[in-house]
Amino acid sequence: MDKIRVLLIDDDEDDYIITKDIFNRIPKGERYELFWIDNFEKGINAVLKRQYDIYLVDYRLGKHTGVDLLNEAILSGIKEPIIILTGKGDYLIDEQAMNIGAADYLVKDKIDSDSLDRTLRYALKQSETLKALKESENKFKIIFDKAKDPILISDYTGKIHDINKAGLNFFGYHIKDVLDINDRSLFFTQEDRDNFIQQLETKGAVSDFECEMVSHSGQVYFCSLSSFLQIDPQNMVEVYHTIIHDLTHRRNQETKSIHESKISISEHIAKGFAEEIRNPLSTINLVLHELATDETLVYNETIQANLEIIKSNCDSINQLTKNFIASTENKPISLQKTNINQVINEAIAEINDLLLGHHINLQKDILPTDLSISIDRKQIKKALVNILNNAVEAMEHYPKVLNISTINDSGYYSILIEDNGKGIEKEFESKIFQPFFTTKKDAEGLGLTEAERTVLAHNGTIQFKPQSSGSLFVVQLPID
Repeated sequence: MDKIRVLLIDDDEDDYIITKDIFNRIPKGERYELFWIDNFEKGINAVLKRQYDIYLVDYRLGKHTGVDLLNEAILSGIKEPIIILTGKGDYLIDEQAMNIGAADYLVKDKIDSDSLDRTLRYALKQSETLKALKESENKFKIIFDKAKDPILISDYTGKIHDINKAGLNFFGYHIKDVLDINDRSLFFTQEDRDNFIQQLETKGAVSDFECEMVSHSGQVYFCSLSSFLQIDPQNMVEVYHTIIHDLTHRRNQETKSIHESKISISEHIAKGFAEEIRNPLSTINLVLHELATDETLVYNETIQANLEIIKSNCDSINQLTKNFIASTENKPISLQKTNINQVINEAIAEINDLLLGHHINLQKDILPTDLSISIDRKQIKKALVNILNNAVEAMEHYPKVLNISTINDSGYYSILIEDNGKGIEKEFESKIFQPFFTTKKDAEGLGLTEAERTVLAHNGTIQFKPQSSGSLFVVQLPID
């Protein structure tokens, strides 16, 4: 077994002799090997070279003190334990030394072989524990810093203790700013945060907790959280280590796949339905033409008026059928780099008369940008007009407020259209993009269906989010 190398740094030779004698009286003292240096300069040099396992440092070292040596050693990253010695008990020196990082503090005239042995053993054991803990912390820190998924460390009150680089990029915060906010600001709804904390406090760990989280710019992400409780040994508080998995893209792809399947079925039904309607409509129109030109009926105004009514309704059915088919057809898109803000402003200009006629207060928060993305300008503009028309028609009571805002985040340009209308009843929320579904009078119910097809064709997403008052539609278009 290797001997424990102990260095005494003391400018008094008598103290060295006394200390050596104490070492000789330690049971099994042969496991220690004592060395002596008599001044500050040689002492700090030996400490920095890390030639010994543990250090006994006298508080008085000429013009310097043992605390000066301790401080310089700690700043230089020395991990070996340093014990401060003094000629008399002084609480202030004790407190100062321990605060800087001393392993212990001993009064010379109270040292005996047992107390010295015990102090050395405890200091070395504590040093080994701290080294192991530090190595563990370093490994965790590397994983923490290099992880591609956001990792958040917070507590029950919502205080954020730390967040990794991936988390800062994900939420769009600077480290100084994120440490000043409450983690409630990162959850899209307070209900999600409350449920997450309740499960975590009850079980001690949570896996795959699905919720929506929001970035500094307002971008909403669909996420899965995995978290566990741990006691922070430095602050002695219970903290949550939470790994955040961004499932937004996967969820969008699943939603897109479901919508595309529904649209494909709708297209198939629409074409079959149209054929079934067109045949009898053609027959009816042929008979109407014969009746309208019959010499015995041509001068009968009542019959002619009724025939005209029938003809008009047949034309309406025919047009409705055409619109239904058009809403389910895959229209080819012609992608060109287009300034997205210009398209938004053109869509707003197209409904300007409608806004004025309904006395609607338009509020815009559109990012000033020259960003150009690859879109079919005509189709995207029509999709925005359809959504804007839907918002205008939903507002029945004054004041009527239409809010249009944009977000540029995580590779998507998001257009948010929010009204303060009557909203959609919960039982109908899943149907709003279905063909012919409408809660409004004299509406075909195809505008949102067509808007959804257009956005999906651009590999984007369109989401409906019910609000406490009104509705919010979020159109996300890929920037690249």
